[in-house]
Amino acid sequence: MILGNSKKFKGTGYVCFIDVLGFSNDILKNWGNPRSNPPDKILAIKAEMPGFSDVGEDDGHETHRTYVCRVNTVSDSVTICFGYNDKIIVGDLVLGLEAVLSNISYIWSTFISNGYTVRGAIDFGEIYWDENELIGPAFINAYHLESEVAKNSRVVVSSDLNKVLADLVNKHKSTLTDHLFKNFRKDVDGYIIVDPNILYQSDSEKIFLIEALKKMRDALPLGIVKEKYNPLISMLRDGVKVSLKDNDIGAY
Repeated sequence: MILGNSKKFKGTGYVCFIDVLGFSNDILKNWGNPRSNPPDKILAIKAEMPGFSDVGEDDGHETHRTYVCRVNTVSDSVTICFGYNDKIIVGDLVLGLEAVLSNISYIWSTFISNGYTVRGAIDFGEIYWDENELIGPAFINAYHLESEVAKNSRVVVSSDLNKVLADLVNKHKSTLTDHLFKNFRKDVDGYIIVDPNILYQSDSEKIFLIEALKKMRDALPLGIVKEKYNPLISMLRDGVKVSLKDNDIGAY
């Protein structure tokens, strides 16, 4: 059974809006360059988006459930959506968000490897999509959070998603939710963000990401844009996966 992605959807789900920092400039400089063509890069990344699957019990019968996100690119932005067609159960709520985070991690680390980083936000709410459109309050909320709140290279959790996390920790705490919360951390301004330390699996990968980000930062002229890279570099350099505490959740 495939959950999360369908050709046409209207209902409740997760929406992540991601802005690819540096991509617009690359389009202007390298459009049509056979050795470094921006459309080829972003389409290759999209083609390799991961799914997330789980084997569980359904009325006593083993079922295979695959959690697949809808991923779309428009110019220098990426949207990741996961929709629920039926009544939402806790396991699907958690694993659907895990699928979104899996895509964020892949997209973020892969863009860093290709000379960009990202800034974004995730919301939980009402959304509609078909083959050509993406419309809804959750998309608008994610877009505004990315542009007005994220500021640096980070992915911010919305108030509505924060309420979902608070409900999970207060009413449905389990090893499944504990694993989910390890993907997040509380930032210095109080916002819950995706922990960038989920972007790598080894020390060598971490060092590669840090060096790639430093190279991007150092290529920029002095100014506020350059500073957008430093908090991310600092969190990766520390290398500490800071799990959320129960009292960090639901504060906004």
